[in-house]
Amino acid sequence: MHPMTPSEFVAWIIRNAARVTHYEKGGDGSGDGGCDCIGLIIGAWRMSGNTWPWTHGSNYAARYLTCGLAADQPLRLGDLVYKARSPGEPGYSLPSTYKGHHDKLDYYHVGVVTCADPLEITHCTSVPGGIKRDTKRGKWKYSGQFNKLDTKTEDTMSYQATVYAENGQPVKLRAEPSDKCSSYTNIKVGTPAEVIGENGDWAYIVAGTRQGYMQRKYLRAADAHTQDPSHDTPAEGQEAPQGGLLYQTVQQARAQLEAAQQGLQAAQQAIDTARLLLSDAG
Repeated sequence: MHPMTPSEFVAWIIRNAARVTHYEKGGDGSGDGGCDCIGLIIGAWRMSGNTWPWTHGSNYAARYLTCGLAADQPLRLGDLVYKARSPGEPGYSLPSTYKGHHDKLDYYHVGVVTCADPLEITHCTSVPGGIKRDTKRGKWKYSGQFNKLDTKTEDTMSYQATVYAENGQPVKLRAEPSDKCSSYTNIKVGTPAEVIGENGDWAYIVAGTRQGYMQRKYLRAADAHTQDPSHDTPAEGQEAPQGGLLYQTVQQARAQLEAAQQGLQAAQQAIDTARLLLSDAG
C-alpha cells in the first residue's frame, strides 16, 4: 500500500470526481464514468496505485475504515463524512451483515471533505445523479478520518495565502509534491490561494479553479503560517514589504522607539525645570 496524506487523498478524490459522468450503483468512476458514493473513494484509492480489498459499501467504511467516527465534530481536510438514519426513521435500511454490530445506525451516504474552510464536501449522489459539492454541513452529522491515511506528517489546517516570488515570475503548481514532476501549470504572483494541506516543504492549494502542489516558500500568509523572514528582508535604504513578518516587527520597534523618545523628552523637560527652580532658589 502506498502511504498517502490527507491532501494527497483529496487530490485523488478530485481527480476521480472529474471522470465521473453519472451515478451507478457499484461503480467507482472508471470505465464509462459510473460511480456511487463509496465508489468515489474506492476509485480514487485505486487511481493512486492502491488496491481495494474491502467491501464496497458506506456502512462498511463507517464501521471499519473510519477512525474517530463521531457526531458534530469539527471537520478536517480529507475527513470522511456520513449521513445516517436511526432505527425507525423513514428510509432506514441497515444491511443484514451489520445487524449484530453494536452500532445500529444506517450510514447510507458518504462524502469527503475536500476543503475545510470554506467548507466543501464532495460526494457522488443518485439525485440529481453524479458529483455534487456541498458548502453547508446539513445532514452530514458524522465524521472521522480514513484510517488508511498518513495523518502524522501533515498539517491539515487550512488558511488563506498569496502566491509570492521574489523575482516576480509565475510559480509552478504541480500535480505531485516533487520538483521533478513534469505536470504543472503556472500561477501568477499575487494570486490568492487556499492552502488546504501541508507536507514538508510542499502545500496543497486551491487557486481559483486550479488545484495542486506548490512549494511553501512561494506562499505568503497573513498569519505568517508559512512565512520565511528572509523573503521580507529589504535592500539597504528600502522599506520592508507591508504585511510581512519583518515589516510588522519593524513597525512595533518604531512605535516602541517613539514612545521611549517621548519619555526621554518628558524626563529632560523635568530636569530642566528642576534646574531652573534650583537656580532661582540660589
